[in-house]
Amino acid sequence: MPKQENIDVLLRALAKFNVGDIEGYLEMYDKAVIFHGYGRHLMPGIAGLREYYARLRQGFPDMRIDQEEMIAEDNKIFRRFTFYGTHKGDYWGVPPSQKFVATAGQMVLHFKSGKCVEVWQLTDGVTFLTLIGAIPPFVPKR
Repeated sequence: MPKQENIDVLLRALAKFNVGDIEGYLEMYDKAVIFHGYGRHLMPGIAGLREYYARLRQGFPDMRIDQEEMIAEDNKIFRRFTFYGTHKGDYWGVPPSQKFVATAGQMVLHFKSGKCVEVWQLTDGVTFLTLIGAIPPFVPKR
């Protein structure tokens, strides 16, 4: 599939994500998608991503993603993004802090026949977890 078609699939999925349509967002992924960087506790395939994003939506009902940069080549898309949301619900056992979160992330998505079959994600988890109070802020010793 040409790279522009893959970009279009991704942009449509992100538009659905940003209006709270997680099922619509997940249509971008193959049922047997292989994902890296989301945590080892998730089930494989689309079921694991569904759980991940459902819990994210539960914790951050107003969440959205701004696309910062995208580079496509052949069947791969590299994207740099910023995640925004307010911690208004339980997130993996962390009670709501009511804090607004903005954190950076990167993904590499591999496409085949119009579906993402593998995704590598890297986010600034330390900042994210610090902002919601899940871990204490780092204070360097002097």
